Amino acid sequence: MKKVWKHHIAEHFKDGTLTTDGGSGVGGTVFMDYEKMVEYLKKDGREWYVAELEVDETELEFNFKQNYMATILVNRISETGYKPIK
Repeated sequence: MKKVWKHHIAEHFKDGTLTTDGGSGVGGTVFMDYEKMVEYLKKDGREWYVAELEVDETELEFNFKQNYMATILVNRISETGYKPIK
């Protein structure tokens, strides 16, 4: 199994639109490198929450130019839930 991280904008957790116990659905973008993800999201300027997911590499499609992002091909719930980026 491989660790990947799913991101989502913080305002949806703060306003109650989403709960922190989710994960990623089919077709979501995930990051395979936590540090690269933080760097990428900080450039956006918004506040983000992330969830750590355990996936099999066959559950990922590598269709991005960056080698640290992928599309997840299954629904996957995070065991630890979404947490703010520190």
